[in-house]
Amino acid sequence: MLVRAKQVNASALVFTVDMPVPGSRYRDAHSGMSGPYASVRRFFQACGKPSWAWDVGIRGRPHSLGNLGNVLGGQNGLNDYIGWLAANFDPGIRWADLEWLRAAWDGPLIIKGILDPEDARSAARLGADGIVVSNHGGRQLDGVRSSAKALPAIVDAVGSDLTVLADSGVRSGLDVVRLLALGARGVLLGRAWAYALGAGGEKRVTQLLDLFAKEMRVAMALTGVRSIAEIDRSILV
Repeated sequence: MLVRAKQVNASALVFTVDMPVPGSRYRDAHSGMSGPYASVRRFFQACGKPSWAWDVGIRGRPHSLGNLGNVLGGQNGLNDYIGWLAANFDPGIRWADLEWLRAAWDGPLIIKGILDPEDARSAARLGADGIVVSNHGGRQLDGVRSSAKALPAIVDAVGSDLTVLADSGVRSGLDVVRLLALGARGVLLGRAWAYALGAGGEKRVTQLLDLFAKEMRVAMALTGVRSIAEIDRSILV
């Protein structure tokens, strides 16, 4: 996969370290994403949304797992993907593995899933160009520290040594402004755009991004800042 990333001129590599083992996601079973009767639940869910089923289930074909298609040998079912993920979790990962990755990848390397200042310092010492302060959307460990609470101490520890990004729980433009004020250089959107894409394709993603931009402008106007560069902790209450 590293070779393929190089061949298509990927500009950066993000290495996720916050999932050594899969978390207990009971909501996935409730929603029909996992469990013994998951496919049946998904079928009836699709029947309840005929326009979506036509647009995505029929007109959206062929459905595949994208970059993992070749890895899985053409097995593109949801269970194939979940099985591949489970087989590739590595609870024995160590900082020494990052040394190998740094040597194998000659572009920018970003480590995602940092919540502790000392881990951030270790990432910087081992040659990472950036980190993502993230708790994996809160889906891994119930009660884990939020990205917003972890961010300031990490920025103070390594903000001058590498680029600090942040994600998890970002549902509005106001959330983006909050994380920027806490010290993030940039903010990643995960679930928000995925929901929009699943609901209505590219058009809805564009609407979502426009909405985020408008919410950011409102938040900036009401906190007295005129540019992204002016956003800092002084606007937080």
